[in-house]
This record gives sequence, structure tokens and C-alpha cells, in this order.
Amino acid sequence: MTENNEIEPPKARVRRGYGSLFSIWLVPIIALCVAGYLIIKTISEQGTEISIIFANAEGMVPGKTQLKYKDVDIGLLKKIEILDKDEGVKLFIDVKQEADKYLTDTARFWVVSPSIGLQGITGLQTILSGSFIEIDPGEGGGSKKEFTGLETPPVVTSNDKGTEFVLSTEKLSNINRGTPVIYKGLEVGSILGYRLAEDSSAVNVYAFVKAPYDKLVLEGTKFWNAGGINLSVSTSGVEVGAHSLQALIAGAVEFDTDDIYQSTPPAEKSHRFKLYDNLKAKNDAKYTEKVVYALYFDGSVNGLAVGAPVQFKGIKIGSVRDISLEIDEEQKKYYIPVLIEIEPQRIKISEDGDEIRSIVETRELRQKIIKNLIKRGLKAKLKASNFLTGQLIVDLDLMPDKQAVYVKKSGGYPEIPTVSADLEEITSTLAQLVEKIDKLPIEKLGNSLANTVDGFDKFINSGELQATIKEYRELAVSIRVVAENIDKETLPKIGTTLGDAESALKKVDQTLTSAQSMFANANGLIADGSPFKYDVTSMLQELAAASRAVRSLAEFLERNPSSLISGKR
Repeated sequence: MTENNEIEPPKARVRRGYGSLFSIWLVPIIALCVAGYLIIKTISEQGTEISIIFANAEGMVPGKTQLKYKDVDIGLLKKIEILDKDEGVKLFIDVKQEADKYLTDTARFWVVSPSIGLQGITGLQTILSGSFIEIDPGEGGGSKKEFTGLETPPVVTSNDKGTEFVLSTEKLSNINRGTPVIYKGLEVGSILGYRLAEDSSAVNVYAFVKAPYDKLVLEGTKFWNAGGINLSVSTSGVEVGAHSLQALIAGAVEFDTDDIYQSTPPAEKSHRFKLYDNLKAKNDAKYTEKVVYALYFDGSVNGLAVGAPVQFKGIKIGSVRDISLEIDEEQKKYYIPVLIEIEPQRIKISEDGDEIRSIVETRELRQKIIKNLIKRGLKAKLKASNFLTGQLIVDLDLMPDKQAVYVKKSGGYPEIPTVSADLEEITSTLAQLVEKIDKLPIEKLGNSLANTVDGFDKFINSGELQATIKEYRELAVSIRVVAENIDKETLPKIGTTLGDAESALKKVDQTLTSAQSMFANANGLIADGSPFKYDVTSMLQELAAASRAVRSLAEFLERNPSSLISGKR
């Protein structure tokens, strides 16, 4: 082959157009699209900025403090601004877009931090994580971005279902915001707060009972203060008690429904109830029927107080309503009228066959029974119920044998006649006894006593008494002879027996002496410096050395088992 036959390489063909230009800008265009997408996504996902005013920013850190709802992070504190004129601080918070629906004019905000109160310790989870802001969205309402935070966490939130009731009381006592509401020992609600009534005659306490326990509150339900210490003085003495330790410290409100009111309808929201001071006041409130009677005493009523019980045969049927003093200037006399309230509903009427009485008929029958008892001799007297406290009660009883004296000085109340108290009767009896003793013939009694002494003197000096003394002397001589025989015959035999016992004791003493010598020899063997102790000590030392040698040999063989064949190298 010649050089003219060599094959020439193909030439490249160049195509001109827009393809090459597009390929150059493809990567920047994709980068711009991705950046645009990220910007649009960031803007679309960006939440709403809200502001909350608090009294201070204790525990708040921008970029760290979170806004939470149901323990889920829905926002982050962005910055803190101090307001002028001591108006507090304003917190600016970025809220996530999915939480915008919670930002309404019914939303409430508060700071969760560790706190110790009467209701216990709260916010312990913030000790390590730090304080955070909690939101309660509420229900309904329009959109809002500026809020004022609560100084203290709310007692209940919109997530707590239940019913709010209004309790009216004359004094607040130890009830406070957050005080538990109790039903049969279970905590079923809380006290939301309290407010003075518009007419300033009472205090309105707002109680919240959680579902489903709010269905237990009927229109006939009774509420009472179950907190603090219950102190009562009764015929049995002074009684002190408390519902529980929590109720003693933080107070408590309890409710229950009596059997006769179980058929009443459920109470609606904001239904008003009377809040009784204690359980006793609540129990006494079921006796709504009261009949007032007047009693007139002419002696001291020291120890009788308003509210003291009125009893019939030891059973309470009423209480003392009022005690006063009246003076009759014309007759120069004074009276102590005591008004009592008898509660006929405490008196049960036995049913007569299948007869059914209405409430009005039953009321009239009870009042008629009391009037009949007065005609049959019902009278009142003061009685000491407790000698320790000196408390007096009004005791009613049938005393037809005592004359009924009516005074009827004031008021239009029916009167129950009175009799002297037991102490007054005792004083009167003692006075009569002293008067009778003063009338006794003391001089004649003295003469009779003198004659009696003369009779005793004659009896002592008579011969019969001397003969009796002589017989007792002869009996004493006989007893002395018997004693001498015992000394001569019985005692020597007892001495022989004692000698044998002495010999036995000597043998026991010898045995003890031998035992003592044996122990002394043993002590000499083991005493310090004795040959026996030295030999034993030397033997133990040699045994210890041999034991160490055996241990060393065993350790060497364990490390070098081949030395059993080849020997030690």
C-alpha cells in the first residue's frame, strides 16, 4: 500500500440552534424553581404573630419559651417588649399556621411555672424544661391577635365539661378559688370564684361540677361548707372534727340530696342554692315548719343561749329563738320571757290504717297534738345539759301534778307554763331542811343523850361484864398450854429434819469446791505464759506456714501444669 490509500477520519458536523443555549441555563433554572418553591412554602406555612400582655416576664426567654395547647408546641416566643407606666410586658409570639383557629376573642393565656398552694404543687414538669405559655381556645368567637394574659391559671378550661351553679352564703369562711367540691368523698368539681351580691347582703360563690356528676345536682340538693374544724357543744360534751386533711387546709364544699327530694328535676346552669355553714345546719334546714311559744322564768337563766336545744323526753324538738327581760313597774316584778321554736316536723305521727293525709292536714294535726299536750300538763324547765360547760337547755315534760301558772305579758305567742329548775328545787329543799332542823328540840335531845351515857356507865361497872372478862382470861390460859406442848414435842422433830437438810447442803458445797478446783486448773493451762498455751500457739503457726506453702504450690501448678512432667525450671 502507498500513502495515497490511507483512510481519512470523518469530519464533525456542527449544528447551530437554541439547544445548546437551553442546556447551559437548565441547572440555574431548576435552582430558581426550587428556591421559589421553598419561599412560597415558607410564606404559606408561616403562622400568625400575636401579642400577649403579662404583669412580668418571669421565666420567659425569647427563642426558647413555647406556646402550648394540650402539651403540644404551637408557637414560640419571638421577643419581649417592656411597656410604659408599669403596664407590664408585651410578649410577641409566632403561632403556627395550623393553630390560627385557636386565636379567637374567647381564648385565654397564662404562664405555667412551678407553684405551691393550698390545693397542692403544680407545674413540676417545668423545673427542667422551663416555664411555658398555655392557651385555652374557648368556644366560638371572632379572630383576634392581641390578648391580655391571666395572672393565675383558670380553675377549669373549655375542655372540662360540666355545669356552673351559684351558692349564696352569709359569710365566705375558708372557701377560696379552687376549693374542691365533694360528693360522697369524691372530688367532682371546684369553686371558680366568689363575688359580693348586688345588695351586699350575701356572697355569691360560683361552683363548677364536672360531667357526669353535674346530673346529681337536683333542685332539692343541699350544699354545705365541709372545710375547717367543726366545733360543737352538745349534751355529750365538746365535739371537734374535720372532713379530711385537705378540707382542713384548703376548705371544701359538699353536696347531697335527701330522699324526699330525689324526685326533683335536675338543676339548670346558674341555678341558685343556699350554702349552709356546716352539716348540722344543713340537716336542721329540712325542718321548715316552726311554731313559736313563749316561756316565762323568774329565776336566773345564766347558761341558756339563743340556739340552745329544746327537748322532750331527751329528744330535740326545737331550739331557743330569743331571750329578753321585762319589768312590770306597777306590780314591781320582773320576768324573763324566752321564745322557743318548736319544729313539729320532728314529731312523727303514726298512720291510722290506709288513711293518707295531705301536708296541710299533717301540719294541723301536729299543732293540735302540741296543744293537747299543754292541756295534759306539758311544762318547761331549765336543765343542765353539761356540767363542764354550764350549758342549759329547755326541757319539756308532762307534769300534771304541778300547777300551771300563766303570765302572758307580751307578744301574741301561745304560752307554755314553766316550773322551777332542778337546782332551784334542791336549793329550796335544803332551805326547808335547815328550817326543820332549827325547829328541832335540841335541849331535849341533849338530855336524852346524857341519860344514854349514864346507862353505858352502869353496864360497864356491872358484875356481868366482869364475869365475861374472867372467861376470856381462862380461854387465853388454855391457848398458852397448847403452845407450850407444840414447843416441846413438835419443834424437836422439826430440828432433826433441819439437820438432815444441813448435811445435804454440806455435800453440795463440797461438790462445788471440786468444780471450782477443776476450773482453776483449766484456767492455768490457757493462762498467758503457760507451756500448754505456748505449744498450741507454735503448732498453729506451723500449720499456717504449711498452708501458705501448699497454696503457693497450687498457684504455681496452675500457672505451669507442665512442671509435673518436666520439673521446675
